[in-house]
Parts: sequence; C-alpha cells; structure tokens
Amino acid sequence: MERTRSFRYLLAALAVAALALILGSSLLLPHEGATPAGPPEKVTIAYSATTDAVLAEVAQLQGYYLQEGLQATAHLHPFGKPALEEMLEGKADFATVAETPVMLAIMNGAKISLLATIQTANRVNAIVARRDKGILVPGDLKGRRIAVTPGTTADFFMDTFLALHEIARKEMTVVYLRPEQMADALARGEVDAVSVFMPFPILVQKRVGDRAIAFYDEHIYTSMFSVVTTQKLIREHPGKVKKLLRALIKAEEFVRMNPDKAQNMVAEFSRTDLALVREIWPNYRYAVRLDQSLVLALEDETPWAVKEGLVGRGEMPDYLDYIYLEGLESVKPKSVRVLR
Repeated sequence: MERTRSFRYLLAALAVAALALILGSSLLLPHEGATPAGPPEKVTIAYSATTDAVLAEVAQLQGYYLQEGLQATAHLHPFGKPALEEMLEGKADFATVAETPVMLAIMNGAKISLLATIQTANRVNAIVARRDKGILVPGDLKGRRIAVTPGTTADFFMDTFLALHEIARKEMTVVYLRPEQMADALARGEVDAVSVFMPFPILVQKRVGDRAIAFYDEHIYTSMFSVVTTQKLIREHPGKVKKLLRALIKAEEFVRMNPDKAQNMVAEFSRTDLALVREIWPNYRYAVRLDQSLVLALEDETPWAVKEGLVGRGEMPDYLDYIYLEGLESVKPKSVRVLR
C-alpha cells in the first residue's frame, strides 16, 4: 500500500512539473504578431513593383517585417533588373529579381546569393506582334524588327522561342527598349514585335488593340522570381536574413488564405490597375522555397549568356556557391529541395 501511494505521488509530481514546463514555455514564446524585443534593424529592399514580388510586398504592407524585427524601407522599380542593380550599387540590402539577371550578375563577378524563390510562373513571357503587318504565326517573325529589354527573362525567352521555330537572332533586327516603352513603339510601328514579361504583354495588347497577336509558350520557360542579397551581408548580418525569410513565410500564408485582399494590396502597392492584377494572378504560384529547378535554370541559361557575349567569363560556376541554403533551412527546412 505504501509503495502504491508513493507511486501516485510521483505521478502527480511529474504531472505538475510537466504542466509548469508547458505554461512556462508558453510564456516565453512571443504571441502571433508580437514584435521582438529591442529596436528593429533597418533594411532597404529594392522591389520589382509588379505581381512578381507579391510576397515581399504583402510582408511590407502587413507589417510582417516589423513583427520580425526589421524596419524595412521599400525602393520601387518597374522590373527586377534595376532593383538588382541598385543592390549591387550598395543602395539596398535586398532585391527582388528573376533568375536571368542574377545569373548574368554572377557570371560577371557579383558576390551575391539567392535566399529564396518567392514566385514561379511559366506563362508570363510573350512575344506580342503586329497582326496587321502579316505576322500570324511564329515563322512570320523572321526578318522583322523586335524589341526586348537586354539581360532580362524576356531576352532569354525571345531567343529560346525563336530557336524553337528555327529563327536565329541574327535573322532579326533587335531593338533594345525598356518594358514601359514597348506599347508605344509597337503601336507607332517602330518595331514589328516585342518580347516582354507580365504585366506588359497585356498592356501592349490593350494599347495596340485588334492589330496585336501574342505568342506564349508555357512549355519552354519557367520564370523564378527570388530575393537576393550580398554575400557580405550574409556574413555580417545572418540574423537579418532569417527575419526577412520569416516575414516572407507569413506573407505566403496570408496570400494563400486571403487572395482577394492580397490582390487589392498589391494593386495599391505597385500602382497597378486592380483588374489587371486579377487577370494575371492565376499565372503565378507564390511560395517561399529553394528547389533544384532554380539551379537547373541558372545552368541552362548560362550557355546562352556566353554565346550572346553578355558575360565576362566562359566557364560555368557552381551555382550552389551562390545560393544561401542555411537561411531558409533554419526557418522552413521542408521547403529546401536542392541536391548537394
């Protein structure tokens, strides 16, 4: 009897201790939306103010950066390449940008690292041409004047699309324009076609009207929009990277649960017509991750960059040296699927 009573006492004591441990632990954990102790760290993020950088934009508007201890300042750009350039110039800590400008920067010696892909899409690039100039099928593009923004996903998509239809770049007259210049150039007849990324294909078509024809091909190219920073910042401030990634993960969940609200927020943030945002929204997949497909895309685009003389080196680097796996692994390990 005495041994039974002692055993019961022991069980009761263990239960009390376990309850105290649970309660104590819950008191130590910050509640959802809590701001970490201490002043927030200041960071500047160069955004592509389009539907490409939705998670980064939502994290800003929802206050997720601040919740994680970052006071983030947004620098807006019409697309990813100038955002990356601002970061490389030391005027921003992070940038949102597609993989093609990142590959070109790495091949030209930039010491940067990809932190996470935040958006993927395979129907956001298109060649928009003038139907009334006799361009009805892709083969009709041969010998025409085509505009593109150099060193962007549209540049790579254009060459890939043309090659698929047995047209060499040298058989075209290539004109370099910024995306926002494309619609007017095509409408005025200064070029016969433009290669451009969302939302510009739709804007170009609306500007040109029934005279326009658009060529998409979701099977030849997938765009991967990512967040990048310098390797120096990772070495000196790894905590900032983790805070940024945690904020983006919160944004991913918000977008998944509240797509309508997210669309309204993005339209306001990027100063884009809400109807246009809603029209192109289904083309995107928003998730914070690092997949092997990112490595393969960088490797696939490198020979093209070398062939076109866009880079200062010929040998392909080990792109794993330019992807910071440890950051995302520390906050969302299941979203890292990269072979090592």
